[in-house]
Amino acid sequence: MGDGAIRDAVRDALLEEQALDLCDVRLRDGSAVKPIRESAGNRGDYLEITVADGIVSLDGQVESLSHKRLAGLLAWWVPGTRDVINGIEGEPPQEDTDDEITDVVKAVLEKDHLIESSSICVVTRKAIVSLDGSVPNQRQSGMAEADAWYIFGVDGVINRLKIRA
Repeated sequence: MGDGAIRDAVRDALLEEQALDLCDVRLRDGSAVKPIRESAGNRGDYLEITVADGIVSLDGQVESLSHKRLAGLLAWWVPGTRDVINGIEGEPPQEDTDDEITDVVKAVLEKDHLIESSSICVVTRKAIVSLDGSVPNQRQSGMAEADAWYIFGVDGVINRLKIRA
């Protein structure tokens, strides 16, 4: 996919995500910023998308680290994305914790329709995510590991998922 198609797919993913409904969405092309959605929320939350050479840059302000992480993940899920630079700020600022990372990884695995996540246990220690349990095949094991890596703030992933017989 080219940059325009990646940008449009990221835009669509952010617009479709219910948890981000109160965020304005904008597209940046050089110095021009094009508003796509102005939300009914009064918080001033916004997401700004830029794509160059397959690298998605996300900027803006959201209400929590979970929202920042979710926006970054949605960008990673777009085919053709080579990297995601997540410059979104949380307002008010929050202290990052292992429990926060664990909660987001669990939510992401449940959200990923290509992974059977009911038998996956997630634990985070010092920003290192451990995946334990079982999945039906090696492909799902790899996808679960990739999803964990896509989460902002994760410094490592230990994949101990077993393949069910």
